[in-house]
Amino acid sequence: MTRIEDSMDIKLAPEKVSGYLWDANNLPNYLPISDIEMLEDGKKVVRFRHKIRAAGRTMKVVCEMRQSEANRRISFKTVEGMRIEGTWLLEPTKKGTKLTAAIEYTPPGWILGLILDKLKIEKEMRRMYTESLQKLKKTLEWKITRSIKG
Repeated sequence: MTRIEDSMDIKLAPEKVSGYLWDANNLPNYLPISDIEMLEDGKKVVRFRHKIRAAGRTMKVVCEMRQSEANRRISFKTVEGMRIEGTWLLEPTKKGTKLTAAIEYTPPGWILGLILDKLKIEKEMRRMYTESLQKLKKTLEWKITRSIKG
């Protein structure tokens, strides 16, 4: 498995960040995914089907999110499709939230997949992940500015 991890500070309280992350319908606002179909929508577990575009391919996956510690930790994993697991850790700070996001994935294609991962996929996934977190930060902080002004 390949692991990618990044952290950032967001000027918004952990419960607001967590609430936004927990709503699967917000995912296309910062991740390269589309066509979300909710399968289960609960307080502790959310399951949904979607398409994800990564490394030049579009794949269909079913994802499950779990909120093991309210406003502190959300874990996610695919239960169908390419193997992806990850967590969002939220730590309160004086100015808002430190969000640490980590994913681990296994590229499809066994040995060829591992070779392609080292040559191309890992680099693309790191770039995509960094861009997605920057979009998330911008989206959430824009929401604060907008709510203060209007």
